[in-house]
Amino acid sequence: MPAVIVNEDRCQCSQVCVTACPYDAIGLISNDRGRAVAHIYENCIDCLLCISACPQQAIMLVSTYGLSAELEVYNGVWVVVADTSVKAQQLVTQATKLAQTLHAPTGVILLGADSQCEVLMTAGATTVVPLAAVASDRQAYLADDLLQFVDERQPEALLFADQALVRDLACQLAFRLQIDVLTSIRDVASELSERRLWFQRSVLDQRVHTAIAIDTRPLLAVV
Repeated sequence: MPAVIVNEDRCQCSQVCVTACPYDAIGLISNDRGRAVAHIYENCIDCLLCISACPQQAIMLVSTYGLSAELEVYNGVWVVVADTSVKAQQLVTQATKLAQTLHAPTGVILLGADSQCEVLMTAGATTVVPLAAVASDRQAYLADDLLQFVDERQPEALLFADQALVRDLACQLAFRLQIDVLTSIRDVASELSERRLWFQRSVLDQRVHTAIAIDTRPLLAVV
């Protein structure tokens, strides 16, 4: 299976990708809506030249491309926040403590135009990546951008702030990756000997706590 797919909603049938492909592995087809779009054929060798060639950024890596069953290949605990508020800083600090137990760096994916990145660095982040602006014309592409980020960076865990936009993004990414996203998480810990993560979920009605051990990657949780 080729490692790239075409986002048909973005594709404007410019045929730039067809010209850029040296292996004749891209052509035009009519989709189920009767619209001409680019199509990746099975003779694709994953050179990835089409990704940078497409002016609409309509070609991207398949969600499972590059994802390994070996936990050791994953690196970094990343936080996804929509701003640099006090709550966002607290989540970064929490993620940093977890990352330190795993001897991994802490990264922050910052959505929106908040320019106060230095406060997130002060909270413990090793790096801050402004993923995209949250203008209405960009919101539809955030999941695509984050999917590309996961394929390229292979994070060990993505901790999403409990904010409306960020929660929705977590669900969209989980759907794309065909994995679960944990919600209502109150605490995170690691078991370094087995490189497993434990998530503490508060069950308010019964006033008890449930620990969930996770040993698959990448791990997604709304904290």
